Amino acid sequence: MLRGRLLTARSERFLHHVPGGGAGDGEVADHALWWPPGKVAGRRLAPYLAARDGEPELDSEPDWPRLDSIRLISALFEDGGALGFAAIRPRGARGHDEDVAVTRLIDSEGEPAETSEALLSVEYDADGAPRRLGLELWTDPDASPLRVAADRAGEAGPQSGRDAVPMRFRLDGVDGVGLYEVLRPA
Repeated sequence: MLRGRLLTARSERFLHHVPGGGAGDGEVADHALWWPPGKVAGRRLAPYLAARDGEPELDSEPDWPRLDSIRLISALFEDGGALGFAAIRPRGARGHDEDVAVTRLIDSEGEPAETSEALLSVEYDADGAPRRLGLELWTDPDASPLRVAADRAGEAGPQSGRDAVPMRFRLDGVDGVGLYEVLRPA
């Protein structure tokens, strides 16, 4: 189960998704979809997480016997827009084409932008650490995708089962900050 609170300059959205459980595309609301509403709260989630020394807390452990990994992107842009992305890789999957992905994009006005598909590409350095990423987001099936690019802004913070890399993001010429995280069974 994935739960998230996406904060922007003007509003907040609560996200809930059950991967592989047949529960549909997930749920988005302007109120908490669980109780308590969260242990991590702040006006700007991505900078807060990028500046943290410790590991964010999960309400419960992922169902690791069914999963190989979870990849997360959280970004906040200078114009007030925000991006949340999660890709869940089922156990035994051969590649990212088998990932279950959910994306939430909030525009500079605080409004959600619907995405029909998202494709993530990550470039790694010689040590295996993420160096750069690209995310293509389809908001209109008849148009070219929005392209999000990010470059590593600091060193990866390996912790038990989690790699968190601070990144500098760009979307349509607007700069942003955030994290790329990969969670694996400990």
